[in-house]
Amino acid sequence: MLLYFFVPKPDITHPISYSTAFYDSSGKLLRLNLAADDRYRLWTPIEKIPLSVQQATLLYEDQEFYQHIGVDFVALTNAFYTSYIKRSRRVGASTITMQVARLRYGMNTHVIFGKIEQIFRALQIERYYSKEQILEAYFNLAPYGSNVEGIGAASLIYFKKPAIDLNLPESLLLSLVPQNPSKRNPVKQSAKIVLLKTRQKLFERWLEEHPEDKSWSAAMQLPIKVYSTSDLPFEAPHFINNLQNEYPHLKPGEYKTSIELNLQYLLERHATNYINRRKRDGLNNTSAILLNYKTMEVVAELGSVDFFNNEISGQVNGVRAKRSPGSTLKPFIYALAIDEGLIHPLTLVKDAPKRFGGYTPENYDQQFLGPISATDSLVLSRNVPAVNLMYRLKKVGLYDLLVAADIKKLKPKAFYGLALALGGNEVTMLELVKLYAMLANLGVYQDDIILKQELNSANKNKTQKRLLSPEAAYLTLQMLSKNNAVDEVDFQKDSRQTYPVYWKTGTSFAFRDAWSVGIVGPYVLATWVGNFSGEGHPSYIGRQAAAPLFFEIIRSLESYGLIKGDIKRSGLNLREVDICSSTGDLPNAHCPKTQKGLFIAGKSPIKVSDVHREIYIDKASGLRACQYNEATTTKDIYEFWSSDLVRLFKQAGIIKRQPPEYLDSCSINDTSTLGSAPTITSPSSLISYTVRASKLKRESIPFSATTDTDSRVLYWFVDNSFVGKVKRDTPLFWQPQVGEFDVKVVDNLGRSASVALRVKLVQ
Repeated sequence: MLLYFFVPKPDITHPISYSTAFYDSSGKLLRLNLAADDRYRLWTPIEKIPLSVQQATLLYEDQEFYQHIGVDFVALTNAFYTSYIKRSRRVGASTITMQVARLRYGMNTHVIFGKIEQIFRALQIERYYSKEQILEAYFNLAPYGSNVEGIGAASLIYFKKPAIDLNLPESLLLSLVPQNPSKRNPVKQSAKIVLLKTRQKLFERWLEEHPEDKSWSAAMQLPIKVYSTSDLPFEAPHFINNLQNEYPHLKPGEYKTSIELNLQYLLERHATNYINRRKRDGLNNTSAILLNYKTMEVVAELGSVDFFNNEISGQVNGVRAKRSPGSTLKPFIYALAIDEGLIHPLTLVKDAPKRFGGYTPENYDQQFLGPISATDSLVLSRNVPAVNLMYRLKKVGLYDLLVAADIKKLKPKAFYGLALALGGNEVTMLELVKLYAMLANLGVYQDDIILKQELNSANKNKTQKRLLSPEAAYLTLQMLSKNNAVDEVDFQKDSRQTYPVYWKTGTSFAFRDAWSVGIVGPYVLATWVGNFSGEGHPSYIGRQAAAPLFFEIIRSLESYGLIKGDIKRSGLNLREVDICSSTGDLPNAHCPKTQKGLFIAGKSPIKVSDVHREIYIDKASGLRACQYNEATTTKDIYEFWSSDLVRLFKQAGIIKRQPPEYLDSCSINDTSTLGSAPTITSPSSLISYTVRASKLKRESIPFSATTDTDSRVLYWFVDNSFVGKVKRDTPLFWQPQVGEFDVKVVDNLGRSASVALRVKLVQ
């Protein structure tokens, strides 16, 4: 008896391993994992076990549970007499507490010493635990057939519902199984007849205490329909695998994830159908993700089109794999340029050949469009303007933004150079959609959420940081909204969406990755087409391979009424003004056409356009006059573009009308005060030029400048000494000398500019 008082408190539940169950955001089971001992055993607190299960189990197993002290000595004596003295049949007399002791400590209670140990363990358990705690332990340890243990796992497996939702027929059925889990395994066909008859008898006893449940009589006669462990769901496999990797120390239990199963099915259905249709084009795998940028929850994730297809390495998670993003990062270059005051959406940028040191980017089509708006440049994914803008960024560069956005495994900045603008780095699809979510959240970057518990956790260290001004983010979105939708099926082209889609495509080098990513309604959606092996294919072009699937998914979201709301600009420091359509600046009195445009007050580079100018034409000669005389001159409007833009227009097939030359009577004093002075493009005052001593006489430095439209000839001077003249747009090659010089250019109309030049000698 002293042993009873001094024995320590036993732990009746925690040393046992338990399963982990993952649910979608509405409580639908995604996956139930095995416990460490390869059994399905899901911890379920007593408050989540319905009274019908508790009462039915006690009615069948231990009616005196709340009266005895852990052992029913009267029943035990009768059982001993029948089993061992009379030897008529084997009778059990184990109470619920005794069964907890046997299940917890794995005793062999078929032998006398095992039975004695069970009795003492039951007394010990009763001393330290309440009846409710003992009942809770029983329902989490009781066997329910095969490798299923505990009411929580049994309910999920056999009836595809949590225990709390069990109805009376289901509760009575499960209360019968633990007494003989092998013969009464509800999955076995041979057990179903026995269970049906035994349940009916138990129901009759149940009605004696609960006559109000007589309405269940008909249901008790119905065939037993249960599922097996082979029917357990295996939903969103890439997502769940990643979740377990991301939270390796997650305790066994039940977890509600961010996944919305209906949206997960939507992605899977469209991806499967799309790849099946496009296999003839060489497309055999795709990944996709749908993120709610308002909550930052990943609501659907498709790592590959077929998780079980080894030919495409289906178990690789394309959403979390590092890939080249192609042009999908370009919007952030434009956003940074807007934030730095370099451009606004309608600013003219130059799509023309340009060398950046040893780097000469080309466009995908190997052509150049000349002067185009920043919006068109982004929508058409022109490479040179994007690289040039990135080159001009001084405050925060694209690399700095990627670092701030927690892009992992970045190499040093110098490794990428300007190629970063065209996808020279690697990102995951999740990292990419979080960047676009930052745009949708008007410049605020946030971490993604995959567990619902994180939303309510006081200890959740949720990262929130501003990477862009709200105005720059909003203007970038407006630029992206000008990108026309892509429809694979022709008849869809007749019905354009009435909601904005802020989206961009990308194609990586050697056609290895095709991307489409954008914002629609409350979601950021991304699709990728390619091979996990990295093998390229001519069909892997963003707009042709990834965009059709992207818009198929969007159409489905729309059909379900899920595309609601838009990104508002209320409260932002933005002004809407008339912009001269052809120049991107504020219109002067002579601009022929305007359009509405937004700019950031006090930041955007906005000025009055001077391209359209009124000049005076001599009636007699048709030449340009310096002064207006109503009798001898007329007024006419000409476009005065810089010489480099005139050249680009010409390359693009656009011929601009050139103003006539001045009358001989116009003096240099008259012409030098009209129009714009030249701009020296080479040499640059920002760098020091080096020449080799061994090849000094063969070295040369090009002198070049852009001029106003009416310039014809450029005169070059070094330290006020004339060194040569050239036609406009033609460089002058100067044989260098060592030292510091003042380089000056004067056009034929007397307008000038100068720049400092430094030349060093190297061996």
